[in-house]
Amino acid sequence: MRHSVPILATLSLAACIGESQQARPMEPGPAAAPDRSQQTLREIDFQQRWTADALAGRPAADELEAARDGDAGAISDTRKRYRRLVTAVDRTTWIRETVPAILRGSADPDRLVAAFDTAGRDRNEALGAADATAYALAGSRSRSAISLEELKQGLTASRNARVSEQRLAANLGRAARGTPGPDPLQRLSTVPMPPKTPFVQATARYLAARPAEDRAMDSWPPQLAQERAEIRAAATDLQLPQAAAPDGGMGEPPAGIDEQEGEPIIPGLDAGTPGEVAAADAGVPAAPAEAAPLTVSGDLKRMLSQRGPPLSIAQRPDGLTAFRYRELRPCGTNRCAVSVDYLFDSQGRLMRSEVAKP
Repeated sequence: MRHSVPILATLSLAACIGESQQARPMEPGPAAAPDRSQQTLREIDFQQRWTADALAGRPAADELEAARDGDAGAISDTRKRYRRLVTAVDRTTWIRETVPAILRGSADPDRLVAAFDTAGRDRNEALGAADATAYALAGSRSRSAISLEELKQGLTASRNARVSEQRLAANLGRAARGTPGPDPLQRLSTVPMPPKTPFVQATARYLAARPAEDRAMDSWPPQLAQERAEIRAAATDLQLPQAAAPDGGMGEPPAGIDEQEGEPIIPGLDAGTPGEVAAADAGVPAAPAEAAPLTVSGDLKRMLSQRGPPLSIAQRPDGLTAFRYRELRPCGTNRCAVSVDYLFDSQGRLMRSEVAKP
């Protein structure tokens, strides 16, 4: 009887342990971990719907035209649409950066790959629409249609997208080389960015009409140094055309000057041709005697009133007259002094500008 007590106690303890193990659920192992890509997919779906709405709401051509004409209501609406398009660029960049991080091990890789490809197309579309919108606002008759800070936001979103795509290309290349078997990342592909940097021409157009704001770009972060140089170069080229009045002309002539009468370029020019003046003052061979007399009107009159006398005046064989000025233009990370020829026809219309060869 004494020996039966320990045996019964042992059997009772074993039964308790077994019952406890049956009542307690098994702990999930590593394979049963939740698929977090599903939650991210829901967020990606939301961002895609938001971007689609922004693209659908891009300004129409007539709205951009009204904004250029200075219509206050059109400007307000177009400005809001511009900001949404810039935000869409950031959101699609987020999608393209997020998909590679969760693609491996996802239960729905096809949806992720499709979202990745759609984001690339939507981003370029948003960049193009935002760039066109910014360009229209920058050329508006209203000087408050858009701000330099808003243009900077577009430039920043564009740069972030370009850097993200470059980083993505490098990461995908390493993944392809480092995996012996099929890798889901190999299903992803990069997309080319726009050949011309978005928002550069729009910002140049803005600054050409507001030269005093050029200094504000000096406080921009160094990451935008390349964009800043491109903007200043483009603004220099746009300086004369941007001074044009909204109707496409070069504005009203100064008081007391009859635009139709014109004036000689320098005293005594009416006694000779532009080619003769060029030969005397700049050492350039004179143009044929039958070249049309050059009058100070339109673009030329405005340039001379703004910049003063040129370094030299030279007649070109094609009948255009070159007015040379010395300017600072971007060269690398600095600005270099170069000679620029502005070419005008006989009516004083600016045809083009070109950097003179040293």
